[in-house]
Amino acid sequence: MRTIFSVFFAVTVFGFPALVLAQPINRATPEAMLKSAGEAEADSNPYAALELYEKIYDDNKDKQIYAKVGLLNFQVRDYVAAEKAFSRLVLRDRKAEFTELQYWLAMSMKANAKYQEAIDMFNQYIGSGTDEKLKLAAKREIAGCEMARKAKPNDLLLVNNGGKTINSPQTEGSPVYNSGELYFASIQQKEIVVLDGKEGDWYSKIYTSSATGKEFAQPTPLGQQINREGFHQGNVSVSPDGKTMYFTRVEMQNMGLSSSKIFYSVKGSDGWGAANEVSGANGEHIAKHPCEGELYGEKVLFFVANIPGGKGGFDLYYAPKKGEGSFGLPVALDMLNTTEDEVTPFYRDGKLYFSSNGYPSFGGLDVFESQWNGSTWSTPKNMGMGINTSLDDQYYFQNTDGQSGFLVSNRPGPNNLKSKTCCDDIYSWEIERVKVEFTAKTLRRKRKGEKENPPLDGCTLQVIDVTEKNPANVDEKTNSAGSQFDFTLAPEKSYIVIATHEGYVPDTLTLNTVGIKKTTRVDKTMTLRLIKKPEVFDTIRTNEPIRLNSIYYDFDDDKILPQSEPDLQFLTDLMQQYPDMKIELSSHTDAQGRSDYNEKLSQRRADSAKKWIVAKGITSDRITAVGYGEKQILNRCLDGVECPDEEHRFNRRTEFKILSGPTSIVIERIEKRDPKAKN
Repeated sequence: MRTIFSVFFAVTVFGFPALVLAQPINRATPEAMLKSAGEAEADSNPYAALELYEKIYDDNKDKQIYAKVGLLNFQVRDYVAAEKAFSRLVLRDRKAEFTELQYWLAMSMKANAKYQEAIDMFNQYIGSGTDEKLKLAAKREIAGCEMARKAKPNDLLLVNNGGKTINSPQTEGSPVYNSGELYFASIQQKEIVVLDGKEGDWYSKIYTSSATGKEFAQPTPLGQQINREGFHQGNVSVSPDGKTMYFTRVEMQNMGLSSSKIFYSVKGSDGWGAANEVSGANGEHIAKHPCEGELYGEKVLFFVANIPGGKGGFDLYYAPKKGEGSFGLPVALDMLNTTEDEVTPFYRDGKLYFSSNGYPSFGGLDVFESQWNGSTWSTPKNMGMGINTSLDDQYYFQNTDGQSGFLVSNRPGPNNLKSKTCCDDIYSWEIERVKVEFTAKTLRRKRKGEKENPPLDGCTLQVIDVTEKNPANVDEKTNSAGSQFDFTLAPEKSYIVIATHEGYVPDTLTLNTVGIKKTTRVDKTMTLRLIKKPEVFDTIRTNEPIRLNSIYYDFDDDKILPQSEPDLQFLTDLMQQYPDMKIELSSHTDAQGRSDYNEKLSQRRADSAKKWIVAKGITSDRITAVGYGEKQILNRCLDGVECPDEEHRFNRRTEFKILSGPTSIVIERIEKRDPKAKN
């Protein structure tokens, strides 16, 4: 006879990953099927019992049988089917036959995240139920539902299924990441296991998978020094120094649990060594979920056990480490333990993470954290929505960065054997690093006639962290070929940004990233204005020549160029301001070339300048145009003297002087430029 066997809750009862096992049910008499169903139920074989009871109910529609169907569906974590069965019985219960099922209907609703409906049903049970322990539990569950209704998701928390490479349709457990390797426990079976003598190797093993980025390689089981034939291996953990592996070995006998012991293996140059049973933590009790940590400045082994005298089914313990694989007597963590189950402890940097269904929770098993302050543990704190769901969440693991890790959950996954919530998968979690991407563009303040502020290249930007009183963190960039600057800012900071450019007034802005909870982009423009030079005035007197430095001509040409027009316009405006003023407008060359040619060229240029001014409305008789050629050399560069071009250039000029009218006038100083015109 083939045996239908399921140890689905082994992950919390026996200490190794849960299995889903079954076989086809042969037709038999109702009496025989009822007897077989009862035996399967007694043998902790819920899937076999469920299949039999469903067939019996299909035949006789007995409500008591349907109640068993509901309870077994809840046991195998098919909460949708459980709620359906309980609802049909409870909501139509005119004779009050199924009052006690109100509690289980509420629990199913909670598992299906119907928190308000669950609260209403729990309250109904508190008013009409008879089991005082369940009434107390209902009050705790109401508190958990209320907490879940008010909980806000963490927008920075990313939780993703580990994928089909490491997650089989069966249940996985105890993920731990160490030195680029992910260790975990699994059966790695893709089909339902049937215990009929032909099932082969159906034992849970510890696997390893190397990680490349966020992808995992095909897992391989560790050797026989860890995975002993005929035993289920699970609950793997690795010490913080990476040198010791702890795990459990579970032995099954006659479809029941024979023993569950904690073992350890030391890593050598050729890999993990032979496994040995630890001393101190094991005994006649079930011991599971080992994890090395620290208390009172010494190494300890945290683990879970059902040692007689504890608070509940499974409690948290620690045992002081005396040597390799040797530990002292177990000490209960009574300030953390409840009357229900505490499982899967994980220790990191003074905090103990564990799962429990004895505190108000979002689901069944929720992950909690407690801080050790050197003498006591803080009140356990729920890790919040995302890490926890309305289902079972356990085996929390945190990487050394504190911002990522793994957990195990029966939240709906991609490839479960039975219901969507039957089986546990490995999930990765990560806290998104909040960044503020800051882009600044530097502009020049627009001038008259410009429609908008144009880009200003060549600026330097300083981003200064002023969160602290004495800011020292300065990020500085110069963009000599462009006007855009990109910075990455940290959250919860205050910054000052300063844009500078030679010859321009700096621009400053403030930025505040306090309260930003997700990666954000901030774009700003910074506008710099040209530094105005202080106005300087000169007094011009009669017959005093004033040089106009921006009047240029092309080589051997007398045509007025556009860049010459500002000075000519200045002179035009001046003559309009003083209508009785008459001037001499003269042009000069250097001593290079023939003197007669230079004189004629300078005269043509003086005439061109006069013609331009006259065209602006100034009468011709007010301007005397004179070309002096090379007659008025201002330096040593006389005819025949070798001089560099910059000295010759000093003599190439256009000047004006007052001949009559005002004896002196005050004007803004004409900016001296470096003319490049040739003779």
